[in-house]
Amino acid sequence: MRYQTDLAKAKGHGSAQSGFSHWWLQRMSAVLLLPTGVYVLWQFLSLDSLAAVQLVQWIQHPVNAGILLIFVLAAAYHGALGLQVIIEDYVPNKALLLTLRTLVYGTLVGLIYFSCYAVFKLLFG
Repeated sequence: MRYQTDLAKAKGHGSAQSGFSHWWLQRMSAVLLLPTGVYVLWQFLSLDSLAAVQLVQWIQHPVNAGILLIFVLAAAYHGALGLQVIIEDYVPNKALLLTLRTLVYGTLVGLIYFSCYAVFKLLFG
């Protein structure tokens, strides 16, 4: 049996030096979601109805389209960061972990592409 100090036991088991940036990006995306989410919710509640024609007219205003796009992109990115943490914490199998992370990021890219296409299509016709 070998006796070691607590510091000696902890060396080599520390962080991979990427945790802070991941944490910071998730907090910054949450900060971005708050004002844009409140604005979109407030705007939707102020509409007479949520009929498709009225929503298209609302999105065709450049400020509304820009804020909606920022909200959707920030929400997709924030969700992907959260899912990455869950996958890395609870999936012990490396092959499954890689598959799930690839699936999450593929879905994220698809969501971003579809959102940008939809907003620009409605904005520019």
